[in-house]
Amino acid sequence: MAGIEILNHDVLIEIFSYLNIHERVHMGLVCKKWHDVVEIMMRSIHRMRCRVNDYRKYGRLVRLDCGALDVWSDDTTHLEKILEKFASNLNKIKIEDSIRSDAPCFNFKLLNKCTKLNYARLECFHDRLLEQFLEFLPTDNLEYLSINYNRKRGDYRWRHHCLLKTVLEKSRKLNSLDLKIWKNFELPPTEGMKNLKTLFLNFEELPHQQHFDTTNLQNLEKLIIICSRFSDVSITELMRNCRKLHTVKFRSENILPETALNEMISLPNLRHLHLRTIENSYESWHKFSNLESIEISQPEPFSSTRDQIISFIRRSINLKTYYFNHGSYAKGTEFNKLFHQIASDMVQNRNIFS
Repeated sequence: MAGIEILNHDVLIEIFSYLNIHERVHMGLVCKKWHDVVEIMMRSIHRMRCRVNDYRKYGRLVRLDCGALDVWSDDTTHLEKILEKFASNLNKIKIEDSIRSDAPCFNFKLLNKCTKLNYARLECFHDRLLEQFLEFLPTDNLEYLSINYNRKRGDYRWRHHCLLKTVLEKSRKLNSLDLKIWKNFELPPTEGMKNLKTLFLNFEELPHQQHFDTTNLQNLEKLIIICSRFSDVSITELMRNCRKLHTVKFRSENILPETALNEMISLPNLRHLHLRTIENSYESWHKFSNLESIEISQPEPFSSTRDQIISFIRRSINLKTYYFNHGSYAKGTEFNKLFHQIASDMVQNRNIFS
């Protein structure tokens, strides 16, 4: 072990990233310099996957001022021990539950002790865990909230909607919300979203084409919507009311309505655009002259000609990256060749993704 003392901390940290928790602990015990590196890494580590036995034996080496904790467990009772030890110092937590049926009730009241929490992420499969997470989640310092509720066969419960509404209303500092819900869940209320800057809605199957209130989203800068069908009226209102948007990703089975497209074109700060398709393509998308990146995942035959594409590239002086996915593989190959030809003639020093 003597040879390791001559290595600098940067090298040791690089080596550290390749070791599992058993090896990290062992090295920290037998080498003082390595022990210092272990402490450095444990303070800044963002992802730590630990089993029950690992925690019981080596948990003492995870410093109490550790700011982030990522817990993976087949046994929800294991999470209680983790939270009891680190709750008062945690500012970031991710809970990933792999149990696909109703699990024993977990004492999420311990979450109330996580008063410094500003980042919370939950991935779960069953109703009770989601319900308790929303009920006891501290909101005073919460800035980022992500929920991946992946129970395709689960029944929607109105209580979930009400609890989420309460969390959003209390989270005065919340600036990023990420919701991925697979089935039978209402769109979130927006009363508590006045400070929100990033909104990601991934709803695989909405019960119906719901209206989404946009009156409290004036400060939104980044919007991502992926769902089966999204209300034409709602997407138009989003583009009309959220004038600070610089990034828009909209993928839905229904085509973006002309009214929403016109509002989108007029957004003063729009720089990044990702759409599934655009009808009357040249008449519409050639008006986006200030874009830095554009992606059109269009399954239908692309109607624009070579001259129209060249015209769009000429007008888009800030364009750095673009991707157009044509329908069939063969036609798509020809289409990508066309882009390479245009790039070689006109777009030097730009990244082409095709």
